Amino acid sequence: MTEFKCDTRSHGNFLYGKNQSVMQHPVSEKLLVQIGDITVSFALLESIIQILVGSFLAEHQRIGQIITAELSFKNLRALTKSLYKERHGEDTDFGILRELMKRAANLEGKRNLITHSVWAAGDTADTVTRIKMTAKETGGLSFQVKKFGENDLKAVAHDLKELSAEILEFMQRLIQNGKAFNNPLEKLW
Repeated sequence: MTEFKCDTRSHGNFLYGKNQSVMQHPVSEKLLVQIGDITVSFALLESIIQILVGSFLAEHQRIGQIITAELSFKNLRALTKSLYKERHGEDTDFGILRELMKRAANLEGKRNLITHSVWAAGDTADTVTRIKMTAKETGGLSFQVKKFGENDLKAVAHDLKELSAEILEFMQRLIQNGKAFNNPLEKLW
């Protein structure tokens, strides 16, 4: 077990391990792996949605990449639904797409809670505590505190990967039905 000391005179109110030049945190390696899986899985989901947007354009893949590269995740979801609706209206597949994008929004919220939080020790060695501080105009300063275990974090990563696969399958079905394009790697112009 690492020994910690707190020296508020010279370093502020932070915990330092035996090596004074490196900050220590209370998150175990196995939980860090799960947080990392969430980060990588969210990037995969975002990439799959970018590819889906590109499949709605009858253009070289790089055009879709240019259009989607700087979009926020919220705007990426909006663009996805808007392009589909413009091309095909509010048919059955649009309802499926809307539900997929709703799930993506929900998972983005979970990912953001995990990514944009401070982590403290949990009740046991197998848990951590997520602390989110907010200061809103109406409610003032507040703290959200929630315990997370390995399975909680694994579930978020699993849901991200599952949704990515479902969106990819949806896109493949749209391509087979002539509602999306399997864009070429070679430039069209």
